[in-house]
Amino acid sequence: MYSTLVTALSALRHNRMFEIVVITVIIISALEIGAKTFPLSDTALLVTKLMDRAITLFFLFEIVVRFIAEPRKKDFLKSGWNLFDTLVVIISLVPVDESEMALLARLIRVFRVLRMISIIWFESKYITFE
Repeated sequence: MYSTLVTALSALRHNRMFEIVVITVIIISALEIGAKTFPLSDTALLVTKLMDRAITLFFLFEIVVRFIAEPRKKDFLKSGWNLFDTLVVIISLVPVDESEMALLARLIRVFRVLRMISIIWFESKYITFE
């Protein structure tokens, strides 16, 4: 049963559409954080709070998928990007009030955009168009 789960999550992890969804959520996360720098109505604040929670849960799901899909679990945290992503998700899970500290915790997630850019750049170097 566990090997079936690993196989399924590995297929999901390497699915191009899943990667696009992850990139899209990262961009939405950055936009949501940017929106919070403006004065918002109570309704908009509620929507951004719900979005923030959904995004955090999605990032947690993505980290779990990548960890379980990793054939050699020890190697997961040997990757600097996996360590960075795990720390970002853990920091995002820490409950903080709506202070500057909360904004800082959310801003850390924006740095994941740099990771996505590096992945896209790295993959494009090895993709040949024939």
